[in-house]
Amino acid sequence: MNVPCAADRARSTLARGGPVTVAAPSGGTGTAHLEDSPRHVHADGSVSLLLPDGHALTASRDEHPVVMAEFADLSPVRLRDRARAVLWVSGTLEVLEHADARARAARLVDTDPDDRLLRIGHGMTMVVLRTALAVHSDPDGARVLGPAELAAARPDPFCRWEGPWLRHLDEDHPDLLEDLLAAVPEAPEGRPRPLGVDRLGLRLRVETERGHHDVRLPFARPARTPYEVALQVHWLAGHPVPQGHHPG
Repeated sequence: MNVPCAADRARSTLARGGPVTVAAPSGGTGTAHLEDSPRHVHADGSVSLLLPDGHALTASRDEHPVVMAEFADLSPVRLRDRARAVLWVSGTLEVLEHADARARAARLVDTDPDDRLLRIGHGMTMVVLRTALAVHSDPDGARVLGPAELAAARPDPFCRWEGPWLRHLDEDHPDLLEDLLAAVPEAPEGRPRPLGVDRLGLRLRVETERGHHDVRLPFARPARTPYEVALQVHWLAGHPVPQGHHPG
């Protein structure tokens, strides 16, 4: 397998951050559009995030309204179409009292610190989406995930590191991108742009006048460190690698 499993890709979408929309399908309780919000997956597969104080979703007459949350995974590189994947999570919404939310946040900082959690009670309210099911969709397909599967999955180790690295690759190493594309059999013609990277491979987007084509270049073996990512990318491009460090 040269692509992380769907559950791991879903967890990476959550871990990266990005736009999220929370809405009640039944209507009447409002919709929250957030450019980003701290989100965490818990042992039962539920997902916590922060909504603005006083939002209609946090003041619903229904104690546990049914909602759908849409988490977008956008490329950190400015492409024509930045959408890489989308994760929909449906379930019931529970609004936490600030004291309970702060206690939960205190437990989270040990594993995933986020200064935005300090805003609980100061403009933001923590809610917990009790997951019924999740659907992850990207160019590799769509997959339905249960809460246990979502909880057991792990985000890719490079999902937060990739942004600056991909932008650096795009801005400063167009020659390397051209060499990577040249190494792909029957590669489409166009301008190669870095789309994404994970422990198992690199994705390129080849932009043409009429649209784009995505190409995945699998690594010879899973990368464990950023150095190994860079090493394997140069190897895929046909560049010399340090003696004793052959990726295969």
